[in-house]
Amino acid sequence: MGGKVGLLKIRKMTIFETDKPTMNLSKHYLLLAQLLLLSSTVVFSQPLKDGEETLAVEAQSFELSVPKQADLVGGHLQGVQIHNGTLIVSGSSKEFGYLAFFQLLKGEFKFLGIKKLAQKPLNHAGGFQVSDNWLAVGVEDPQGKRESIIQIIDISTFENISAPPVYTLQRKGEWKYSTAGAVALLKRKDHFLLAVGSWDSTTIDFYRSNSLDPNSESFEFERWTSWDSREAIRKNWISKSYSSYQSIQLTEDKSGVYISGFHKTGNGSNQVDVFHIKTDADPYTMMQKNATYSVQCSHDVTFRNGGGFSNFFDIPSILAVGHNLFPKARIQIFPIKVE
Repeated sequence: MGGKVGLLKIRKMTIFETDKPTMNLSKHYLLLAQLLLLSSTVVFSQPLKDGEETLAVEAQSFELSVPKQADLVGGHLQGVQIHNGTLIVSGSSKEFGYLAFFQLLKGEFKFLGIKKLAQKPLNHAGGFQVSDNWLAVGVEDPQGKRESIIQIIDISTFENISAPPVYTLQRKGEWKYSTAGAVALLKRKDHFLLAVGSWDSTTIDFYRSNSLDPNSESFEFERWTSWDSREAIRKNWISKSYSSYQSIQLTEDKSGVYISGFHKTGNGSNQVDVFHIKTDADPYTMMQKNATYSVQCSHDVTFRNGGGFSNFFDIPSILAVGHNLFPKARIQIFPIKVE
């Protein structure tokens, strides 16, 4: 594998936390890292034309060496994204939810460190999405199932990554329906669209921001609408099934806005279900399922752990992640040809 991202030279980066930035990087490395993170990406649109078939693409598989983290006990990986050569995975543990970062160097992803997101009982970080230079991730209470937070994190530089989130959305209330196991973010013309899946993504709450600047003191998300899979009219769906989605992703093209859910079926197939969001429809028909496709994962890599869309060397791709962070974290990248 080649590409300009392989030219970046890295120095050791220590573990960093939300409230205590501890990255030890030279000014030279920070400048190169900023240039890498600020480079542009291609927008990925859905659905795919061969969506009802297994995608006949060969995955690029990576096995990543990660040293044992002394304070990270239990849990597993939950989500995955790639942002301009930086691989990001989310995970849960006994005491805290976290993000782990890797940099692509000479064809391999090298472990950089972890960012702690929230402490117990909010120790379950789920599926997440990156849009532009912003990362949206939910952290929930997996025991009480009545509370969660959504964090918006500036990932434009490693200095900003180590800082506290620029915005936090609090959710508290009904059992299972105030959780945030899967979160998606989409930057649109004049606002961000945020989707938050509850426990098993049974319901999805949609929020709209009042601007495109999360750093603004007046920035906030307001709930736009909620969608309940149990009440949805499925007459025009390509198939009537709806699954427990570990990850959800928002995308947009000239035909509209889509939300895709990643899951592992009972027979072991790793599938993505694509829904067209009709913004002018009622809550019963606003999400129309119009494509389903699958990929062949291997080892412990499955959509049950986490999946997502990203651009890898400017190629739209599907991502899947393994169960554990250490001693070996596994990911697979499925490049897609889009006409």
